[in-house]
Amino acid sequence: MKAFLKKTIIFLVPLAIFFSAMEPLLRNIPNDYSYKNNYLMNNSNKISKLFLGSSHTYYGINPDFISGNSFNGSHISQSINLDYEILKKYKNNWEALEYLMIPIDYFTLFSRMRNGVEYWRVKNYNLYYDIQLSSKLSENSELLSINLKSNIKRVVSYYLLNKTPITCSKLGYGNIYVKSKDLAETGKTAAIRHTTKDFSKLNETIKILEEIIDWASINNTKIIFYTTPAYTTYVSNLDADQLELTINTINKLVEKNTNCSYFNLLEDSDFYASDFSDADHLNQEGAKKLSMKLNELIITQ
Repeated sequence: MKAFLKKTIIFLVPLAIFFSAMEPLLRNIPNDYSYKNNYLMNNSNKISKLFLGSSHTYYGINPDFISGNSFNGSHISQSINLDYEILKKYKNNWEALEYLMIPIDYFTLFSRMRNGVEYWRVKNYNLYYDIQLSSKLSENSELLSINLKSNIKRVVSYYLLNKTPITCSKLGYGNIYVKSKDLAETGKTAAIRHTTKDFSKLNETIKILEEIIDWASINNTKIIFYTTPAYTTYVSNLDADQLELTINTINKLVEKNTNCSYFNLLEDSDFYASDFSDADHLNQEGAKKLSMKLNELIITQ
């Protein structure tokens, strides 16, 4: 029995040391979340145009083509409730903010990160924005939220190969090269993924939007809602009822609030197949085009 216990201890001690060392190593690796948090901590009081949203914004808005001090504060799969959390975190530092740009896409009013395939990203807001969304241990740990193989690869890549895991530009644009995908296939699969029969989050989302609008009104900030362009293979596979509900809901909000505007660019004819990396995400040329278009719309407000 003593021999077995001794062998068990000899086996477990190195494992305990390994796992206790891995967590701080992983947390010290730079990432888009820690980068954007640090940027906003130091610069939110200088930003005049802030873009929030999910991957459509992350890959679709390049602040290099926006006049003034702008920043892309979006993240992949970032839902509207997380947009609001970021806005609230720096609520005392937005004195220069003139325009708040919020995408209202086909899925925006009904989705939450926690309920999607990217739910594991919740830990990034807990760990790197210090926005306490959850007390679950798995959502407050790098080691417990991502599989061990992937974590080991991250440690090797950063500490041994000196590769940076940050995939955004200095102003938050997702400028990492993304290989173009089949527009027909991605149009259908993305539309199916973004279509829901569960509209239970709608009222909650409207309340969040109303709170954002009220905050913006008090702070003399204008809000521009917009629907990002998508290729025809995505648009043609959307559920008409969900799309209509989305557009009608945001139009009603805008009608009631003079500090808001809405631009539906979903089927904008200025965007071609060559502007997309897949059916609902713009490539670098498409992002330049959308950024310049929104910049013109801002100027006319």
